[in-house]
Amino acid sequence: MKLVEYWRWRYRDPETGHIRRTPLQMSEVEILKLSAHAERIDGTMTVREVNEDPEDTTPDVFRRQA
Repeated sequence: MKLVEYWRWRYRDPETGHIRRTPLQMSEVEILKLSAHAERIDGTMTVREVNEDPEDTTPDVFRRQA
C-alpha cells in the first residue's frame, strides 16, 4: 500500500477561461488530465492508502464448498 494525497483543485477552464474548482478531491495524476496548471486549495488535503498491486484482492468469501 502507498499513500496518495487527494486535494480539491483550482484551474482555468480551457473552453470558457473561467476559474473553476473541482467538486471532489482528486490526485495530482487525475487533475493533470484537466489542466497542467492547476493549483491546490489549502486545507482540502486528505491522504488515502492505495493498493499498488493491480491484481484483484477480493477474498473468495463466496467460494462454494462441497
